[in-house]
Amino acid sequence: MQRLISLVLPAQRVIDDGDMLLWRALPLPARTSLGPFIFIDHYRHQSRRGIGDSPHPHAGIEVISYLLEGGVEHRDSLGFKDRLGPGDAQWIRAGRGMLHAEQPSGGRHGLQLWTNLPPAQKLVDPAYASFRSAEIPEIHRVGARVRVIAGTLAGVHGPMQTTSPTLFAHIHLEPGASITLPLGDVAELGIYLMQGWLDLGRGAQLGSGELAILGPGSYVTLTASAMQRVDAVLLGGAPVEGEVLFGGPFVMDTPERLAQTKRDYASGKMGQLDGTPF
Repeated sequence: MQRLISLVLPAQRVIDDGDMLLWRALPLPARTSLGPFIFIDHYRHQSRRGIGDSPHPHAGIEVISYLLEGGVEHRDSLGFKDRLGPGDAQWIRAGRGMLHAEQPSGGRHGLQLWTNLPPAQKLVDPAYASFRSAEIPEIHRVGARVRVIAGTLAGVHGPMQTTSPTLFAHIHLEPGASITLPLGDVAELGIYLMQGWLDLGRGAQLGSGELAILGPGSYVTLTASAMQRVDAVLLGGAPVEGEVLFGGPFVMDTPERLAQTKRDYASGKMGQLDGTPF
């Protein structure tokens, strides 16, 4: 059975100032999560100005970055330093808490995603990994290219290992191209469209800056409009466990844990980076 659209949610335009355009597809008033994903930011900027270029903390989540264009330098309180380029992906398990900063080398286009850590994993030690573009496997069809970053799609396994079962794939379609992708056991699934128009069957269409929640099924068929190429991401996985309580960059499952996390950051238990938090 084909997975068809059950709900379309327009992303919120959070920043649009002539230099940076930032769309937020999760969380939204109508929906907090999609599988383990609780945060989806899609950004494009022209200058070296970044979103997280100053040192800042995270806890209770995994932070996933995927760069489509441009470059960025990463550094964190764990001692990791890294440089990412087009097509590279990054995974940070913030766990009990850590600090990081991202300095763009120039204009950038990409995604930042958060997945929720289950209650039993909220306070694990932080960890870091990155994946170069050449390490990310691809599926090729006529007019179509799919990059599998995490999870399994059409028998292809992505290199990123997340705590909860997660699917994350980048789909590129030339104008008029179509692809059918068999799916494994993905409890919740959606598509965020970064560019173009997408036909998802039975007359349903998805436009740029929209998040489609898909119903049950064993495969998905995607068809690009005849006039424009499509860039989209397929996202999903196991539903979140426990409560999802946002406290800025921290996401915990109880008010007590959220309050303790804020105290841990203020007292320096998450480490330091460029003098932050003191």
